[in-house]
Order: sequence, then structure tokens, then C-alpha cells
Amino acid sequence: MKIYLKEKIGHPDLFTGRNQEMSYLLNWIERIKPELSKSTALLARRKVGKTAILQRLYNLTFEKNNGVIPFYYEITEGKKWAFEFSLDFYLTFIYQYIAFKTRKAEYVELSRQGGKSFAEVKQAAQEVGQYLVDEITRTEQVAQRGLSGSMWDTARVAPCTLILRHDERVVQFIDEFQYLNSEIYWDEAKTNQANDFAAGYMSTAEYKNAPLLIAGSWVGWLMNDLIMMLPGRFTPYSLENIPPAEAVEMIYRYSLVDSVPVTERTVYLMAELTEGNPFYISGLFRSTYPHKDLTTEEGVLKTLEFETLHKNGNIRGTWLEYIDAALPRINEQYAKDIVLYLSKYRNQSFSRSQLKQILNITMSDNELDKKLKALLRSDIIEENYFKYQGVQDNIFAKIFHSQYGNDIDEFVPEGVRNEYRALFEELKEKYKSLSGEYNRYKGAYAEFMIVQHLLKAHRQNELYHTMLTNLPSDFTFVEYKSVWAYHSPPLYEPAFEIDIYAPAKSGGYTLIGEVKHRETTKFSPSEADKFLVKVAELLKLEPQAQYALFVYSSAGFTEDCLAYLQTKQIAWSEDKRWLQEGVRSKK
Repeated sequence: MKIYLKEKIGHPDLFTGRNQEMSYLLNWIERIKPELSKSTALLARRKVGKTAILQRLYNLTFEKNNGVIPFYYEITEGKKWAFEFSLDFYLTFIYQYIAFKTRKAEYVELSRQGGKSFAEVKQAAQEVGQYLVDEITRTEQVAQRGLSGSMWDTARVAPCTLILRHDERVVQFIDEFQYLNSEIYWDEAKTNQANDFAAGYMSTAEYKNAPLLIAGSWVGWLMNDLIMMLPGRFTPYSLENIPPAEAVEMIYRYSLVDSVPVTERTVYLMAELTEGNPFYISGLFRSTYPHKDLTTEEGVLKTLEFETLHKNGNIRGTWLEYIDAALPRINEQYAKDIVLYLSKYRNQSFSRSQLKQILNITMSDNELDKKLKALLRSDIIEENYFKYQGVQDNIFAKIFHSQYGNDIDEFVPEGVRNEYRALFEELKEKYKSLSGEYNRYKGAYAEFMIVQHLLKAHRQNELYHTMLTNLPSDFTFVEYKSVWAYHSPPLYEPAFEIDIYAPAKSGGYTLIGEVKHRETTKFSPSEADKFLVKVAELLKLEPQAQYALFVYSSAGFTEDCLAYLQTKQIAWSEDKRWLQEGVRSKK
């Protein structure tokens, strides 16, 4: 996939999983064409991948070029004059519209730059047609009046109205939507806050030819705005942590991209400890802990302790920034007590009256209701069937305890360290008892090791040739564009996954592989047939001038399988060197 809009995630390969969510949202975009999709709010706490999803959806929609024009806009923190904001919003949309119509990615980059002007965008619009130049001129005349309200009304509806001429469709990705009401001011001096700015979408959000997919870092705050100002206009869609299989793949990807080694055992521990939270996974790999070592259990534990207990820990710092921004808006009286108690017993739910009695809260029921609602809006407690509970996040609870525990009871950081060690021991025991699930971790580790070898195999062609049998006679290992698993695109039927896909960078054979890392079950001809079916689907999507197929099976092959693989021109290996850190010739 080509990147048109630069993604904040960085290296494109770091976008992992989210298979269920991407399938749902891509189908939602597909249904925009017959005008069946309703504006939607993507709900999730900070740092779990909302922006990554919006930006990846933009790039997929742009690349697909199938009747829906993508528009992405991020509302940043900091005071903004409504007129200038509206002008930037409009010109950003126009540049991205031009980019899609001309298929020129450079216009996407121009859309993200400041200081955009009508003169420049009109010149670019000539590549699309006079109708667009005329549309921009009309908006320029509105802008010349200098009225914030008129400019916002024009900019806000532009994605809906411009496309009417050609019966086109637009999908609007608006990130950090909650800042519309907190960061925009009607006057240039920025003294008159436009605290109902988002209410302008009351009508606009209902247009089915340009529905919105919005997101925000403060779930409760965003939901409060939607309920109070835009009731019934947005369908909520919650974004949870990623499932274990996707967490494992993400860890291996970070290990490869960041060149930070891991082991099969530590990958399991990290996946479990982070509970599939993408921010925590990246936090462990990007940690500034001087003695970071993610190849040992003790190294993972020490890195996690640094990230959550040390003043320089990025995970800790991000959560405290979040909490410190929330508590002053709430009035701190009893707030810390409530959050600490609910975090401590996060597997239980409590009513308002129970909390009032347990914590000896003397304020009125009405005041307590307001405080609990404020805590909910700030995302540092949660609601469960009209009762209150702590954030369902093991790491958040420990960070909150370590920061605010002294304000409430006798607390020492060593208590959190002991909790981590106890949790480690529990996870290690669980790891020993894994059966079928264990095979998933073993298979993922084998794929990861083979990927690492293939990335450098071109430097030792002769050696790596000895580790695969039945390669084409003219085969040589080359540099590859990338080496990783290949997942069929969301909504593609039939869905499939290729364990190893290594497209050649320039010339040479592309490698396509199947990996089975099992104790006793040998690879069979029926499994080879299934592999060939997946390869056929892959080649429909990614045609290759030259390709070679291979199977790695740590348990070996059935008696009739090797002859079958030879007939089908599939290479094979059960060489244990593929699973070792360094390889050398067999003596």
C-alpha cells in the first residue's frame, strides 16, 4: 500500500492487527456509496491507536480510488481564532479533494502545511476543472467579509455541497473532535470562547453523502459533547485493546523495526502484561531505561517498573499528564479517594451510595453525582450498568497508586514492585500450562526467526541454500522490500494469511512461505494443497514475475509429502538453524 497521508505511527509495518475494526470501518466506508452509512464516533482512551486507524483508513480509501473521496483533519490543542480555523479547514479539504481527483500525493502534503492561500489552491484546482475554481472563488468572497460564523458555516458544509455537482461521495475523518468546543474562539483576540462550535454539525452530520468518522483522546468529554450538543447524530463505536494474537504480532514487528531482541517467553509475558494495549507495547520498546533488556523475564520486569514508577518513564508521564489535566477540572476533594479505591478494587462495581458510605464522603448526593460524572468524562473511572468501577487497566491502576497513594494512605512504591513480581509469577505458571494456545506463540516465534534470517540471507547465499531443499536451479536470495506475514485485505473473500511474504526489491525471486512449528505433527500433502490455494489468492492481489514457494516444518514431513512437494515445485526445510540466532555451516 502506498502512503499518501504521512502516518504518525512512523514505519508503516508497525500498523498491526485491528482486523475486526478495519473490516467494520471499511465496510462502513463502502456503504457510503449508496448513502447508507451514518456519522460515527470512534471511542477509545488515549494512545490505543485511533489516529493510526483514521490515517490508515484515509490511505486505503485514497488508494482504492473507488468512489469515496477521503478527507482527514486533525484539530490540535491551542487557542484558535474561528475565522482562521475555518479557512484552514476549508483549504485543507480542497487540497485533499484535488489530490484525489488528480492522483497526486503532493497535494495531500500541501494540505497539511500552514499558510495556505486561495490564490495557490485556485491554481492547483485548474488541474481538476473550472467548476472547482469557481467554487473556491465563491468561498473566497465569503472569506473577504471576515465573519467567523459565515466562514465556519461555509467550510463545514463544503465536503457535502461541493460533491453534489458530480454525485460524488466523501468520508470525513476528524481527529480530536472534542477540541472544537474548547480551543476555538469567535474573536481574533481569543477572548470569546466558541464553546458550542461543534453544535454546527447538528445538521451537517446527517448528510449521508459525506458522513463523519470522528475520534477524540478524551472519551467521556467527547461523549458529553455528543450527547449534549449532537444527540442522535453519531453512532458510537468503541475501540478496545487488541487481542492476544495481534499483540504478539505487534511485539515481533516492533522488535524487527526497532532492532530490539525478544524471546518466545518474553513475548508472551509482554503480550499479557500490556493487556494488548498498543501504547504499552510501544512504550516497552521505546523505553529510555538504561539497562533495557527484553530477552529476559527480569529485563522485562525492570523495564516495566521503570516505565510505570520512574519519573522519566514515558508510560507514567503520559498517564500523569492525562490525570493532572483532569483533576483540576473536577475539584480534587474526594476525587483521588474515589479513583484510588475503584482502581484498587477494579474488578468490582459500586453504587454512589456505597462509595459515599465506604469513603465517608460528606458532600450531598447532588454534588457527588456531579463529581462522579466529571470523573467519567475525564476517563479515569468507568461506568458499568449504572455503577462505578476503576479503569480496566492494570498498569493505570499501579501508576495512580504510585503517584497519589501517599495522599490517602500508607503507600510505598515497593508495594507496586511486589505486585508486578506476583503478576509475573502468575503469568509464568500460566505459560507452563498452555497447550493449543502455546502453539500460537511457538508458530509466531518461528515466523519471526525466519523473517530475521531472510532479511540477511543475501549476504550468505551459499550457506542459506543448504537450509532449503528443492529451490529453483537459478534461485538466489536477494534483498527484499519487506519480509513479513501477508494478511488478505479487510473484506476480501476468501480471507487468508501467508506466513512469510518477501517480495524482491529488484529482480530475483519473491519468497512465499508456510511455517509449521510443532512438536510431533508432520507436514502433509493436504496442508500443501491448502497452502497452494492461499498462494493463488495472494498472486491475484500481488502478481509476481518470479516467485518461489517453501515450507518450514520443525516436526518434519510425512513419507508421501516430500515427493508431493517436489512435484508441486515447493521447497522444504526442517533445519533447526532457521530457529537459531546465528547460523553456520553444518560440519
